[in-house]
Amino acid sequence: MAQKPGGQDISNRVGEHLEKLTKVILTGARAVLPVFRTTPKPVLYRESGFSPPEIELDRIALLATVRLRRLDPYHPLRRRAEQIASNGRQISRFARRTLALPNSEQINPLQYAPWYPREPRGNAQARIGAPMGRTKEQAAANFMAFQRTIPSSDIVIFSDGSRLADGRAGGGYIGLQAHHQFLRSSLSYGHGKEVFDAEAEAALAGAQAAIAYPTAQFATNLWICLDNLEVAIRLLSPSTGSSQEIFESFRTLAAAWPLRKRLPHTKSGSIQIRWVPGHAKIPENEAADLAAKEGAASIPPDPHKSSYASLKRYAKTQSLSAAQSQWEKVAPQSYQDLEITTSPKRPGELQLNRLDLGHVIAARTGHGDFADYHERFNHDDAYLLCRCGARKAPLHFFFCHIAKRRAPRPPGPPSEVISFLLGTAKGAQKLASWLAETHFYEDICPRQPLLST
Repeated sequence: MAQKPGGQDISNRVGEHLEKLTKVILTGARAVLPVFRTTPKPVLYRESGFSPPEIELDRIALLATVRLRRLDPYHPLRRRAEQIASNGRQISRFARRTLALPNSEQINPLQYAPWYPREPRGNAQARIGAPMGRTKEQAAANFMAFQRTIPSSDIVIFSDGSRLADGRAGGGYIGLQAHHQFLRSSLSYGHGKEVFDAEAEAALAGAQAAIAYPTAQFATNLWICLDNLEVAIRLLSPSTGSSQEIFESFRTLAAAWPLRKRLPHTKSGSIQIRWVPGHAKIPENEAADLAAKEGAASIPPDPHKSSYASLKRYAKTQSLSAAQSQWEKVAPQSYQDLEITTSPKRPGELQLNRLDLGHVIAARTGHGDFADYHERFNHDDAYLLCRCGARKAPLHFFFCHIAKRRAPRPPGPPSEVISFLLGTAKGAQKLASWLAETHFYEDICPRQPLLST
C-alpha cells in the first residue's frame, strides 16, 4: 500500500503480484519437498531454500543498484544516479535505492577498448611464477631458490592484506635490499574493503615507498612479492574490476620506475611481480602477513570509499539479513525449540534422499504420520500406534524401546541429542543413517500395520 499526502491509503497494485509469485514459489517448494499438505509456509521456505517474493525482489533490485557502480560514464542510468547523489532527494524508488548504498568507487568498464591488447592469462601466470599444478611445498622451495638469484642491489617488497571477522581490512609490507630490511608498514583500511582490495593497496603502497626511498637509485629492478594469485596476475594488466583506480595507479608507477633518479651505472630496470605461496613458512611473507594483521586491527582512518567487491558483499549480506530477520519473526515454535535459528539458501538437509528428508521435516513440524496430527484432522482410517504400543509422535523414534534394542542411539542427554539430530544438517545425516539401520519407519513404526504372514 502507498499513501497520498492526506494520509489516505491507496493500492500500488503490488500485492496481487506478490500473491501470484508466492503461489508459484510455494508450489515449487511443495514439489521439491516431501511434505504434508498442511505444512506451514515458513517451513516450506526454510526447508527448500527459497525466499519469500518480497525478499527475493528486494535482493534483485539491490544487485541491480550495485551494478550502477559499474556503468560507463555516458550511460543514462549512471548520469541519473550521479544527479541523485548530488542533490540527495529521495523522490523515487530508484533514488531511494541509489542513496541507500554506501559511498563506493565507480568502475569504468569502457576504460579499455575490447581490442586493447591483453596478456593471456597463461602467460601472466608463467611470468609471476604461479602454482601451475605444483604443490605448496614445491612452490615454496622454488620461490626460495628464485629469491636467492635476485641481485642484492634490487629492492624486494613483500606485501599482504588481511580482513578481520568484524569486517575491518588492513594491509602491510616490508622492504628488503642487500639482505637487509629497511621498510615496514601496517596500513588500516577500515570497513568497505575485501582482502583482494587490501592486497592491491598494500602492493601499491609498498611500491610507492620503495621508489621514494633514497636507495632506489642503486636498484635495477623492484620486485613485488605477494601471495594473492589474482592480484599478482592483475597488477600490471588493464583492470575493469574492483579497485580499478589502485591497479591503474600501480601501472602508472610501473611506467615511472625506469624514469626514476638513478646512478649512471644502474640500468633502468622495471617493476616485476612474483607470486609467493602463502603460509608456507617463508619468513619475509610471514612478516608481511603479520604487518597486515596489525594494520587491520589498528584504528581505522577517515571513511574510505567502499570497493566494488565490498559493495557486492554488502548486497549479499543485506539479502541474507532480511531472510534471517523474516525467519526469526515467523519460525514455528517447534523450530525454535530445536534451536533452528537460521534460514540458509542451500539447506544441507536437501542432500538427504526424499524419504529421509520427509521424516526429518515431519519430526520437526509435527505434520506427519503422528497420532495427534491424525486426530486433529479427523483421519479416521489412520493407524495411531507404534508396534511398541505407544502413540506415534514426532520424537517417538528416540524413545521407542524396540528401536533401542536394534541399534544404539547417539549418546548424551535427550534434549541435546534431539536438538542435534533434528536441528542440524549434520545431525539429520546421522539420524537418516540410524533410521536406515533400525528400519524404524518401515518395520517398527510403519504408517499401516504390517500384514501377518
